Amino acid sequence: MWVKTKLTNRECLIFALTDLNLSPQVHETAQPLKGYYGGSQGQSAEIIVSGRTIKARADIGFKWNQSSGVYDVIHDSYETVPKLGKDFFSNKLMLAYGKHLVRVKAAELQEKFGECAIAQITNGSVQTLRLTFAGHQEVKQFVRR
Repeated sequence: MWVKTKLTNRECLIFALTDLNLSPQVHETAQPLKGYYGGSQGQSAEIIVSGRTIKARADIGFKWNQSSGVYDVIHDSYETVPKLGKDFFSNKLMLAYGKHLVRVKAAELQEKFGECAIAQITNGSVQTLRLTFAGHQEVKQFVRR
């Protein structure tokens, strides 16, 4: 199964997978994935989470899609959903990825706006990362639902 994502930053993706205790294996060139993917064998990816990590029979792959400029997720939903939950890729992974992406952007903006403080506020299912820059009055907020 292929999942379209908005995962574009390699380092943030690796950090997010690590935060979620998924021990990603990172390769410069795509490596073969082990397991079953709805009959389409021969899948490969540059970032691989071994199936053993989640006690599944199939690896999870994150393959760089040159034409769209994002990582596509290759996984076997029969293996991943029982182990990780049905909203793992759209919710948990994107949330962990988003936190790292905001920190990367904040680091870039610090040169322009001064020291940055990041506050995390959770209200129900909405998590907000609030960035406050010392040298700038405007407050930028990035909301992830």
